[in-house]
Amino acid sequence: MAISLSSAPATEPVTLTEAKSHLKVDFSADDDYIEDFVIPAARRYAETLTHRGFITQTWILRLNGFGGGGPIYLPRPPLVSITTVTYTDTAGTAGTAWAASSTGYTLEQPSGDHALHASIRPSYAQSYPSTRDIVDSVVITYVAGYGAASAVPVGIKHGLFMVIEDLYRSRGTQVDTYSKAAIAAEALLAPFIAWKFDLRYD
Repeated sequence: MAISLSSAPATEPVTLTEAKSHLKVDFSADDDYIEDFVIPAARRYAETLTHRGFITQTWILRLNGFGGGGPIYLPRPPLVSITTVTYTDTAGTAGTAWAASSTGYTLEQPSGDHALHASIRPSYAQSYPSTRDIVDSVVITYVAGYGAASAVPVGIKHGLFMVIEDLYRSRGTQVDTYSKAAIAAEALLAPFIAWKFDLRYD
């Protein structure tokens, strides 16, 4: 099983102007450093911590078969849409499409700021298609994220600001010390951690 990023976010959840306002930085000498290194690093850290995608992005999930009949969970919620579900059939034909329908799969798609992992499973009275016993016989391409920066929850953005502050102020000098900003960042981001088997927030 493997997951790879196919299309990265086109923008960051917070802008350079917003980050500088939080940092109370009114000079431009560090603009490139903040925009090109600090903000992206903070976002990647926060996405990894919360197991989420923030700005719209495309992922490819590869599986060695459909598994034992239970749901297939899609990492990096919230899910926007499934692009394709394809598999290699027993005859060795790769790219065979499996569509969402009464004879295909059913999608469970939680929504909201705290949406957990979406999942697919066979529709009622159906079963998973048979696949060839090879690596990556099932490929699911899907779009995840809250959408544009304006749709990212405030709690996540505030957590990002605290990570940005920690990265910008310390610059690697506090290796053995947990800063107040880092502690605040984890506290702000903790409610958004997407554990697979948590209860849904409906």
